[in-house]
Amino acid sequence: MSRQGEQDVRWLAGYRLVVAILVLLVILATLGTGYHTQREQAIGTKLTLLGQQFAERVQRLHGLWLDERRPPLLHAQGLGWQFDERGWPLGMAPLTTPSADCRNLWQGIMGEVAPGGLALQFRARLDGCLIGLEGHWLHYRFGDGTLVPWRDGSAER
Repeated sequence: MSRQGEQDVRWLAGYRLVVAILVLLVILATLGTGYHTQREQAIGTKLTLLGQQFAERVQRLHGLWLDERRPPLLHAQGLGWQFDERGWPLGMAPLTTPSADCRNLWQGIMGEVAPGGLALQFRARLDGCLIGLEGHWLHYRFGDGTLVPWRDGSAER
């Protein structure tokens, strides 16, 4: 084979290598994007399911509060619960700081603060608590005991 033929074979091998690397990078980028999307959806679903459990348990506490003739402080499940005038739990007695009260309310109702090793975040608002998990938020409203998704500074109804 001539020198020109050997050089052409080397160039062709180099082009093949570059094309193979580019195809591999496209495949990896596609897999990475798919993983990220699926993870975000899984986190949102996990928080929604936890929120549903939280809402059901809050409803039970509200019912117990009604059965006990609407006390401002109710002792149930070995804990003291502080209620607002409409019968929705504000936190565990004694109330401390608003964000800590939100965390304590979640922990008292759900039994854990960080499900599955993920760190929940709690923020107090005048009308309730925000409960977040990696950018996904739920809003627990003291006024009616509802728990709704929270995005971009506004609750979805």
